Amino acid sequence: MAGILDIRRLAPGELAEATDVWYRSLAASIAYMRPEQRRREEDDKGFFREVVAVTREVWVAVADGRIVGVLALEGSEVDRLYVAPEAQARGIGTALLEHAKSLRPRGLTLVTHQRNVSARRFYERHGFEAGKVGLSPPPENEPDVWYTWGGET
Repeated sequence: MAGILDIRRLAPGELAEATDVWYRSLAASIAYMRPEQRRREEDDKGFFREVVAVTREVWVAVADGRIVGVLALEGSEVDRLYVAPEAQARGIGTALLEHAKSLRPRGLTLVTHQRNVSARRFYERHGFEAGKVGLSPPPENEPDVWYTWGGET
């Protein structure tokens, strides 16, 4: 990772950049899904801008003046944790997850797709334990797995 990583709350003027980083990372992470399981890009981006950024606690990781990662917390749930594809495997996801743990030391939960093997390995390396399984809502209809970390589930 080049430069110093700064993790801070999302500023209003950064919403477009954060949305782009989140969406590019999301698209790369669900490449295994069939086209009919995915939402339109503008629908996903609109959801991030109009729901996630408004109703969640959103943090960004900034390196060299650019947003390289996004973390959204909803209570004790890691609702979103995404790192720009070109910035992955540089400790940014770890830094965001450690930041989430510092904010919620009593515990965290999250959900990911069962087929997202890299995300599952990442969370398990960082002390999250797999629990119940389920199915994400349409159009995804993708098997999910719930994870927990810490004392509160």
